[in-house]
Amino acid sequence: MTNCIRGTVESMNYSACGLRVGDTFEVRDSQLSLPTGQSFCFYALASIVPLLNGHLARDDAWLEHRPLVACPDPPEALYIRLERVPPTGAES
Repeated sequence: MTNCIRGTVESMNYSACGLRVGDTFEVRDSQLSLPTGQSFCFYALASIVPLLNGHLARDDAWLEHRPLVACPDPPEALYIRLERVPPTGAES
């Protein structure tokens, strides 16, 4: 079974890098995917990637709580919700 974690921008004051509420990314078996034509802030991703280490390969309670992760720029108050989801696309 392919493991897939989705990050979704849930709320923010503003985004210096152009993210909008509802923007997403998926990490599937250590591969990052974005919807066609969408970009995602490198700094926001850099704050999330270390948290995913070890959680892709196992089912655990941490992701069941759908944690919120903050972007590293405090004035933005940008929060990304993480959750395990069924894989999308041809790989599912």
